[in-house]
Amino acid sequence: MSSDPYLDTVDELGAEERAKKERLAKLEIVSGAALLTTHYEKPKYLWQGVLPDAGLAICAASKASGKTLLLLQLADAISRGRDFLGIPTTESKVLYLQLELSQRRTAQRLLKMGIVPCANFDFAFRWPTGAEGLQALADSIEAQGYRLVIVDVLQLLWPIEADANSYQDVYAVLAPLRQLANDLGVMIALVTHRRKMETADYLDGVMGSVAMQANADVLLTLIRSRGEENAVLFLDGNDIEAQKLALDFCTDPLGYRLSTASPEELRQTPERRRLIEYLREHGGHGRTSEIATALGIDDSTVSRLLRRLADNGLIVRTQYGEYTLLQKGIQTVQSVQT
Repeated sequence: MSSDPYLDTVDELGAEERAKKERLAKLEIVSGAALLTTHYEKPKYLWQGVLPDAGLAICAASKASGKTLLLLQLADAISRGRDFLGIPTTESKVLYLQLELSQRRTAQRLLKMGIVPCANFDFAFRWPTGAEGLQALADSIEAQGYRLVIVDVLQLLWPIEADANSYQDVYAVLAPLRQLANDLGVMIALVTHRRKMETADYLDGVMGSVAMQANADVLLTLIRSRGEENAVLFLDGNDIEAQKLALDFCTDPLGYRLSTASPEELRQTPERRRLIEYLREHGGHGRTSEIATALGIDDSTVSRLLRRLADNGLIVRTQYGEYTLLQKGIQTVQSVQT
């Protein structure tokens, strides 16, 4: 029996109309008036003013900089609801995916750090990659109620076929993680490496930086050279005020603590930092000749270094040959937190 062209056309139009309604039903369009009159809850944080309770964070640092130590300290603080680097945290359950170190080495490191994990602090040492790993992550979060998941390092969770230098591949890997974090109301922090070469902007040193920044709600960048006793932690994000913390690297117990110096001071040369320390130890004031005698440096060198520090805004010349420390560098919660 031959079909009726007219009825066929009616059926096609009906199918198109149904498909159109289905597409429109999937959209969520909000008027500008409704957007501004809707009441929204204030943002909640796991690490006050730095780490929201949901989203994607990227922590980048060079090899052997101590990034794992920093994140273990952060995870321990959040699992207990204790302040970290002078900033309050909200007690939450934490899962730490330690994909680089064995259980034995992790236990040894925790002992050196003086950390005894509480019931809110769990570890995993093996994890599937790709779609299977993403689903396993979602299942674990829903089953255990984790509020913070730290993946150390991202590259070991990375699908084998994905290119870390490809914008499209990096975006394709991170976008589902960010969506999962927002859907489940959890913060996922991914640890990654910085390039060996120095860059003018510290954010450009992050591996796959453009796609990383596009997907990250928060960027934590730890700058510390191997063997150095000091470090600077840069904090950036979509809804947080950019800031930087000066840190001291300690060996007993192993880990980081807030430095009495300012981030600007730590970025000075060792010679200039010696002068700043002298001024700090002598009430913030000093004369060129006194400093030269005390440190065993000739007057002309001290004078040149002091002028450089004055140019950088760390000290000010009060009169000829006499300088005052402008930034004491002692950080408080108020000075590192919005």
